[in-house]
Amino acid sequence: MTRPIVLAFVLLGLGACSDESFFTMGRDPMVCEDSIPTACGTTARCVLDTGHYLTGDFPSARRFIVHTMAEADLNFEIYLDNRHAPGTSLRLQVSEPSCDERELFDSAGADIFQEAGEDGIIPMPIHAELPGDHLVELSSDAYCSYVLRFSLQQTSL
Repeated sequence: MTRPIVLAFVLLGLGACSDESFFTMGRDPMVCEDSIPTACGTTARCVLDTGHYLTGDFPSARRFIVHTMAEADLNFEIYLDNRHAPGTSLRLQVSEPSCDERELFDSAGADIFQEAGEDGIIPMPIHAELPGDHLVELSSDAYCSYVLRFSLQQTSL
C-alpha cells in the first residue's frame, strides 16, 4: 500500500475509538470486589495502581486504596460518560495511612458535567504527605457512568 492509503486507514481506525478508550489506553480494568480492612475502621474494595483504572456508575460511593512509597502528588482523573443529571456533589477524599489527616476534592455544588467540558474529564489533584496505604473514598449524586484513573509523582524519597 502506498503511504497515504495506510495513513487514511490509521486515521479511520482512530476515529472509531471512543474517548474512553483514549482515556484508558495502556491500562487494564481493575476488578474491585475484595474486602480489605483499613486503618480507618472501614473496608476498601481493591488496591488501585497506576497501571489500572476503575469503572462505575453514579450515584454511588466507592472505597479503594492507593499505595505510596513517599510523599507524593496523586493525580486522579475521572472521565464522565452517559451523562443524564449532574447532581450537586462530586467528592474524592484521600486519608493519610493513620487516618488522622484527610485531603479532599469537592465540587462544591458545581455542575460537574460543565466542569468536565467537552472531553468529559475532571482532574482531582491530591497531595499525600506520608508513605503507605491511603484510603480513597469517591462519591457523587450525579447520574452518569465514570472511569477513574490516577498517576502519582513521588515528591521525596
